[in-house]
Amino acid sequence: MLRILFSGLMTFIPSQDGKEMTVLLLNVDHHHISDDTTLDHHTPLLIARAGNCSGTCPKRDADIAQFVYSDQSQSTALDSLESAVAGGGAWFLDGSDLSIRKGSTTDPDLPDLEFRDNVRGSANNALLPIPTTSTEREDFSWVADLKQICPTDCTVNTDLLGENPPAIVAARLKLKTGKIFTYSVARIGSDVTPVHFQRLDSQGSVSLYSQAIATWVGADIEVSGDSIEFVEEKLNGDPGRTMTLTPDSNGKVEVAVLNLPPFVPPSTPFTGTPAIGKHFEAYYDIVETPPSDATRYVPKPGAASTVGSYPQVAWSDVHPSTAVWSDLLNAIRLNIGRTAYEQALCPPGKDTLP
Repeated sequence: MLRILFSGLMTFIPSQDGKEMTVLLLNVDHHHISDDTTLDHHTPLLIARAGNCSGTCPKRDADIAQFVYSDQSQSTALDSLESAVAGGGAWFLDGSDLSIRKGSTTDPDLPDLEFRDNVRGSANNALLPIPTTSTEREDFSWVADLKQICPTDCTVNTDLLGENPPAIVAARLKLKTGKIFTYSVARIGSDVTPVHFQRLDSQGSVSLYSQAIATWVGADIEVSGDSIEFVEEKLNGDPGRTMTLTPDSNGKVEVAVLNLPPFVPPSTPFTGTPAIGKHFEAYYDIVETPPSDATRYVPKPGAASTVGSYPQVAWSDVHPSTAVWSDLLNAIRLNIGRTAYEQALCPPGKDTLP
């Protein structure tokens, strides 16, 4: 089993026929925000934990170690990274076009892509704004949907998927296999709570789109062969890399695809009210005609006034440790409930092709 876990500044774009999905990691280097602040540079990474790895499999990359373990000395950080990846490896992603294929041409084909959907609860013929069970939490619909949030025409720029995408694309991963699901939703206090979308300056109307939103997205791929291969091609034509991963003693390969700003994880779980998701303004740059900064809606804690009553559900009840435990995330200190992003609403987004 291969499990890929995604978090950070990235957008999921399914094809119209649902047979593939492109994950765009956005290039953000001190991005200007409408309140005259700037976003920190986000660093795209692929970190793999496995039993063994062949190809390009760095385990003690000093730059990656110092980014992930910035509060540790260099030698300790290198040891921490090596321990985290076990037999795997870690890559910086820069102009990377990534794909996944079976480890050997003689292996059985990988399964088709599918989305975990239609498991979201409803009441009175309307979808609930929060998941009430761990199963409902897996529905892909919790990923923030730019099409429903954007107050103007927000048609995704198809050049982002072409051979020479705009500079906003830091890296891409095209998935043609696996089951895509929501791994976790944003934590706002002790209960599962919707967010609402509004301009950062709180002027104007509030979007009718108001629900719990995903902070991590997962992809599970059943691998029948002995290994799985990550292939990197460079968008500028430079030589790429491969990483062929074999499972650990438990039959698992875990990969984290991240696009995060500098962070030091909190020492204990954060259970307060997270800050407004300013970074969401960057997602509007992927559309054909980006709206002005000041008109871009961002996520804020709490349901919109148009949301009716909904059940009181403890956040921990829809995130049982048996379902959301990850040895890799625990090792890089981004395990669910104790991530750097618990303190701010910084969800991934999704869009659809025209």
